[in-house]
Amino acid sequence: MAYRVLARKYRPQRFEDVYAQEHITRTLSNAINLNRIAHAYLFTGPRGVGKTSMARIFSKSLNCVHGPTPEPCNVCDNCVEITAGTSSDVIEIDGASNTSVEDVRDLQRELMYATSKSKYKIYIIDEVHMLSKSAFNALLKTLEEPPENVIFIFATTEPHKILPTIISRCQRYDCRRIPVEDIVKQMQSIADSEEISFDEDALYTVARKADGSMRDALSLMDQVISYGSQEITGELVQSIFGILPAETYIEMLDHVQKRDSTGLLVKLRQILDSGNDLQEFLNGYLDTLRNLLLLKVGVDLHELPASIINELKLRSQQFTENDLLYMISLLIKAKTDARFGSDPVLLTEMVFIKLTRISEIQSLDTMIEMLNKQPVESRQETEAFSGIQKEILHYTRDRETEKIVQEVKKQKPEVENLDLAYVQGRWEDFIKKLQREKLQLSAIYLQEGKILTVRDNLIEVELKSPTAMSSMQRNLEDIQACAQKHFGIKPRFKFTVCEPEQEQYILNPTLEQIREETPELAEFIEMTKSKVESRTPTKLNQ
Repeated sequence: MAYRVLARKYRPQRFEDVYAQEHITRTLSNAINLNRIAHAYLFTGPRGVGKTSMARIFSKSLNCVHGPTPEPCNVCDNCVEITAGTSSDVIEIDGASNTSVEDVRDLQRELMYATSKSKYKIYIIDEVHMLSKSAFNALLKTLEEPPENVIFIFATTEPHKILPTIISRCQRYDCRRIPVEDIVKQMQSIADSEEISFDEDALYTVARKADGSMRDALSLMDQVISYGSQEITGELVQSIFGILPAETYIEMLDHVQKRDSTGLLVKLRQILDSGNDLQEFLNGYLDTLRNLLLLKVGVDLHELPASIINELKLRSQQFTENDLLYMISLLIKAKTDARFGSDPVLLTEMVFIKLTRISEIQSLDTMIEMLNKQPVESRQETEAFSGIQKEILHYTRDRETEKIVQEVKKQKPEVENLDLAYVQGRWEDFIKKLQREKLQLSAIYLQEGKILTVRDNLIEVELKSPTAMSSMQRNLEDIQACAQKHFGIKPRFKFTVCEPEQEQYILNPTLEQIREETPELAEFIEMTKSKVESRTPTKLNQ
């Protein structure tokens, strides 16, 4: 017989075998006992928590020869066929492969046929959110009033992608993530059945990595067993999946508490040189700090072995809540900086050096409280206020090293207000910067333009064409942002289009016009009886 993976071999076959979903299994069992069977159900939740398994168990409960019953026998022909996925009355459909309207129409035609040997014809559609909108709309009427013996069961990990009109026609059940303790219990039971030894640390490591999914946990367990050992230890699991042991993080916490920056950096270098991923390491360290904080505020942990919890309880007494909150905030920021920074290892080393100075930093809230206790009229006169002010300044600088960079950025610009000479002197470099910012067309138009005035940080530029004006208006925000970086002050721009040169003409004057300007010439024209003829205007440039 072919080998079956653990996730299939130990798949739940009864409602009582389903972990952490009692709110669903109890409701379905009561509905069967009370004969209150709906025509459509929707199971939602993360992967590997039992959605499809519950759909199959519910189908067996309804179609068992001894049912409907909340406890199917699992031995009759109907139960065996449903378990094997070969029942002609329980059809499982992959929503990702049958997304079109034609697929829904084929399904609707099948609804007209009677069941072969079961009471209900049940359609289980997995990943139903993959159906197209038109397919959903085609299914609406059928879903609302299906044939009397037809039941739909939908399963999905993304219910927000399903049309509200579909959800409103179903009974919706939201599955929960499976707690680590429940996963560990199931894995221990399976290990006993398979006659394989798992120590507690190995079980908890696999369960935490599964992230609430029983199927993922069993797949990881299968992988570990395939490594070839009959005795699975925590060290073996950690080496297979590249997970650092909890003792490593505890050792690093000891370096932080002792202000041993050298030992901390040496340990960090050993971890990275061993090939461990930096982001995974930071995630693990953050998880350790989270556990410390939870223990500090009195929350019980059930996700770790008892030995590790005892060690963490001892370390939690060495830090205050504010210390832990500060360290967590630093690590969260370090994760982002390391992901997008050019030198993530350097950034991480700087953060860990900073962690070793945590004992020097007092609570900012305490200092503010001390400051508020000082009388208003005497705050600037007392030495206490001066000392507090220095402590706040020291704390702020120590907590936010990057503020030094921010202060540099906030330095005053070379000039407070732009003037024509300053802008003209730096205009050519500004054009080049625009070209580097991939605004070549705008740069060309500005280069061809002419600076008219600069007043109150308003730069008025005369452009040569309406086309240039249109380009400037489209890219105005980018141009202003680039100008702010270049000039140190965010200017405003006003664009105008130069008027075309007007053609000037010489017009022949009339006799009355000549008399007004040159009376002698008019008198001569009258004496000689000359005529002033009207002629076509002549251009000046001709």
